[in-house]
Amino acid sequence: MSSTSELLPLTMDSSIDPQPRLNLGPTKATPVRASQDSPASGPSPSAHARDRAISVVIPVRDAAHTLGEQLEALAVAHRPDCGFEVIVSDNGSSDETAEIAVSFASRMTIRVVDAGGAPGSNYARNCGVRAARHQRILLCDGDDRVDADWLTAMSRGFDEGHQLMAGPIDYVALNPAQVRAWRGADRASTGTILNFLGSGHGANLGFTKSLWNELNGFDESFEFGGPDIEFCWRAQLRGTPLHTVPDAIVHYRLRPSLRKLYKQSRAYGAAEAHLYQKFAQFGLDRRPASAPIVDLWWILTRLPFAVAQGRRGAWLRRLGQQIGRFEGSARYRVLWW
Repeated sequence: MSSTSELLPLTMDSSIDPQPRLNLGPTKATPVRASQDSPASGPSPSAHARDRAISVVIPVRDAAHTLGEQLEALAVAHRPDCGFEVIVSDNGSSDETAEIAVSFASRMTIRVVDAGGAPGSNYARNCGVRAARHQRILLCDGDDRVDADWLTAMSRGFDEGHQLMAGPIDYVALNPAQVRAWRGADRASTGTILNFLGSGHGANLGFTKSLWNELNGFDESFEFGGPDIEFCWRAQLRGTPLHTVPDAIVHYRLRPSLRKLYKQSRAYGAAEAHLYQKFAQFGLDRRPASAPIVDLWWILTRLPFAVAQGRRGAWLRRLGQQIGRFEGSARYRVLWW
């Protein structure tokens, strides 16, 4: 979902009543499409180390061009003393994604899980987490690159007792200046979304499997936007705070073309309406009546400047988000524009 600007971490409002358990429906057992573990070496880990071990879940679809870079970063990252496994949850790839993943089996414990039963990142996330062998879960994406200290920083967060964590998203390392200008920032961190509750980014999220079980997993109706926000909000409404891990950095790859940026922004706008449909009953306020007027005025008055390459992306991003809000309002039958 859309990244946030640098904001202070969320402070929970204890007056909000916990949300009832959401029934996402039964889910079939996830078959393993390709699986290969690295050879065992050294003595068996202690029970304490096993309790602290981490499962890194990477939902992917046709990520052959970028997945190797992410797996290489995990292979050479500073590792906690508890060990970890990597689960590549393949959401119906037609390229060499699975083969690239398995090629790293000599360097880490890695499995490829078949998550092609339904489209969407949340379905792939649920398949991956369900297959995880450990209680401590980290999420990242196949087109990004984790920082060298990411694993150890997140491991410390788990050691401190946090059940839901998120780290910053860095745009500098993997994106040219012009693409970053379209986004209008060089970094995003945890912060309040839509003036409601805080959220991290699904490309840099950590949680316990017990929390995932308690929440019945990720809501698979959020196929194209907002899945990470929805999960973080439900957790907080149940009383689990979101903890920020400042030194757990993921280098994030932005959409490299104007067409993809516009398409993503429309999905983000529609996701706002979906979030409003689901969380209005818990205190998420509707956008002010003047908001669409202000947005449309901004779009129309800056149209002459949109032809400049440096400004075109920012203009298309705002246009796409506003169109998406109208589309989401119609799709989810709410007034959100």
